[in-house]
Amino acid sequence: MGTAAVGTKAATDPRSVGTQVDDGTLELRVSSALSKDEQIKKETRINVTAYQGKVLLVGQSPNSELSARAKQIAMGVEGTTEVYNEIRQGQPIGLGTASNDTWITTKVRSQLLTSDQVKSSNVKVTTENGEVFLLGLVTEREGKAAADIASRVSGVKRVTTAFTYIK
Repeated sequence: MGTAAVGTKAATDPRSVGTQVDDGTLELRVSSALSKDEQIKKETRINVTAYQGKVLLVGQSPNSELSARAKQIAMGVEGTTEVYNEIRQGQPIGLGTASNDTWITTKVRSQLLTSDQVKSSNVKVTTENGEVFLLGLVTEREGKAAADIASRVSGVKRVTTAFTYIK
């Protein structure tokens, strides 16, 4: 079943299969580079998402210096074209909050999937501490619709978009 799901995603994703693989590899490279910094590894919680070479960093850091360092590290990874640093100052969230975030992401994806206003395969969704982040290749109209749909999902505190707009 896992292979079929990957095959379906690859077939409906507007990115080429090569770009999808590159983005997955980029996520791993950035995560690995961040984990090599002992202070970042011990004191922060950072999740990495990549879409067409654009890297989204979300999570928590005790101070802005570590957030800035994480962004610098991510920018230094080959294949990174841009970094959206959405790391919030504060203590790392717990397992309960992280589980709730997973549930919110699932609900947002489900709503996007059933929408006739957005091609859901064009939108990547991640949630951190109730804040939903949307990335992808969309028209301006689809981007607004996706943000509106996400904002209406229960448990969502805020929606942040980092779309690449197509005409």
